[in-house]
Amino acid sequence: MLKDIKRKCQGCGKILDRNSLIKITLFDGKLYINPSSKILGRSMYVCADYNCVKTVIKKKRIYSALKFKNFDEILQVEKLLQEMVS
Repeated sequence: MLKDIKRKCQGCGKILDRNSLIKITLFDGKLYINPSSKILGRSMYVCADYNCVKTVIKKKRIYSALKFKNFDEILQVEKLLQEMVS
């Protein structure tokens, strides 16, 4: 029997099952929105909820959690996240 893997949402702070969260991964200098978890690298998780995504964007959590400084790419990922939850 496999154990449920839990991760923390960077928006609300709740600890949830990994499969119910959106995974954002930094790999080879690029950001990936990676719900399938196939790409390995430094990652962060956010709920598929509008308020959580809004908090992650407002508080610049992608930048701080992934220690990534390509602001153009972060803006693109933020726009994609907003489209996914709206």
